[in-house]
Amino acid sequence: MLKSSWTKADDTLFATLVGRRGRAHYHLVVERLPTENGWDWTVWRVGERPGLCQHGCAPAVATALAAAEGAAQYWDTRVADSSNAGALMDCEYRASEMS
Repeated sequence: MLKSSWTKADDTLFATLVGRRGRAHYHLVVERLPTENGWDWTVWRVGERPGLCQHGCAPAVATALAAAEGAAQYWDTRVADSSNAGALMDCEYRASEMS
């Protein structure tokens, strides 16, 4: 996978990954939690249905960056080539479950 360098704006970092054979683009965002006790990360793929993403949180920025990159790599190698797209978390559904 080809990755752009991480771009920082305040407490938010952004990057884009291009998947194998250039067929998929993944957007990665890592941002500090409002309580400042961790980092939230989210990955989504261009052209995927709205709300389908992978996300999580980590105690340190380096861990969150690695988790976001790892999630995109997993998505590109495992899920994008199969009918197992339902294995990814639907962010909108999950967010409504938590409230």
